Amino acid sequence: MQCNAGAIRMLFLGSALALLFGLGQTPPMRAQGNADLPETAVNSSTPKFKREGYNPAVLHLQFTKLPEGRTTASGGDAFLDITLIPSSGTLEGVRVELTTADFRMQLRNLYVQLSRQDSLKVDDPESPSRQLYALLFESLTPILNREKVTTLLIAADRGLQAVPFAALSDGQRYFGDRYAFSITPSLALTDLGTSADPGQRRLALGASEFKGLAALPLVPQELDRIGPAANKDLFLNEEFTPDRFLEKAGEPTYNQLHVATHAEFKPGGPDASQLHSGIGPISMGQLAKLRKERQGVPLDLVVFSACRTALGDANAELGFSGLALQAGARSAVGTLWYVDDVVTSAYFVQMYIFLDQGIPKAEAMQLTRQAFVRNLVRLEGDQVLGVNNQPLLLNLTPSQQRRLSAGVDNPFFWAGIELMGSPW
Repeated sequence: MQCNAGAIRMLFLGSALALLFGLGQTPPMRAQGNADLPETAVNSSTPKFKREGYNPAVLHLQFTKLPEGRTTASGGDAFLDITLIPSSGTLEGVRVELTTADFRMQLRNLYVQLSRQDSLKVDDPESPSRQLYALLFESLTPILNREKVTTLLIAADRGLQAVPFAALSDGQRYFGDRYAFSITPSLALTDLGTSADPGQRRLALGASEFKGLAALPLVPQELDRIGPAANKDLFLNEEFTPDRFLEKAGEPTYNQLHVATHAEFKPGGPDASQLHSGIGPISMGQLAKLRKERQGVPLDLVVFSACRTALGDANAELGFSGLALQAGARSAVGTLWYVDDVVTSAYFVQMYIFLDQGIPKAEAMQLTRQAFVRNLVRLEGDQVLGVNNQPLLLNLTPSQQRRLSAGVDNPFFWAGIELMGSPW
């Protein structure tokens, strides 16, 4: 996103004003104490959300590559302009010099650690997690603390959208543990209003059996357990067809769409990528039809419970989730990498438990991350239990149990699940 300073200031100010009243209720009050949600202490056994402590801000990350042959004063080849506008309305900005090759190397090394489920070694200031945090957030930390910020809407330039923000650490806590946040490629794509009718129904579609692809045996449980049956319509396997997906998702009576299946993102535009229904593929180019079919009523939330649904290319920023935003969804949840299907099913069941308590989306995901970090989501016998010992998944096979036996606190399991668009 390229804007002059005046345009950025006006854009951010307008967005911040929308954020202040974004919950459609009373303006959020400042937290009294540290920058965390007041009842979400580091050592708390049960993560909680306290509405009166809610205090959002907009964060814009803009990358500028210098012309070939030019360098910064310290020998870098690019600038990162970081602009924060908190609820106080006071614009705060810093410019960070960086070397593109070093940044890419740190990001690549972090992905390697995550893919191997290695320790991120956050006690080491030279670790990729610490280095990237220092680059992106260290200069802002005093401001975030002073303003008591709890929630961030991060407008990130292309090239920064693949950063797993939740897995970055200041040496004490992970960013995703400390803050609720959402990502957007453009504030213009972000609907900062509130859902017209939060009592509308949830549409859940998924497939557990495929031709030529690995089975997803926990999808039936996942769809069954993401909210009460009275508030949900469920279509599984052969009932989940491309035609039914488009027909049902286009009905304005649904305000949430949850899809659990395999996904394939391919370069070349939306038509090249697809979700797998119970009988065949669904081109993501067909998502564009939903805006018209829904007669101007946006989907409040679209969740893609599948691998790499938040990772795109120049033709489709933020992958499937970005396409959902372009199709009119207010918010979308996707994944940055090949996720573990057992843990991901547990993640979404726990997330919906928080959502169904009336907690805003970004905070519901933050609380879910906190539950994972603090080992409140854990294996007990053949069950996965969540916060307050609530069963999330039942009757796991020995093979499924082994995948959780070492715990699920590693960021590999939870940091790659990201919220795009509106944080509430």
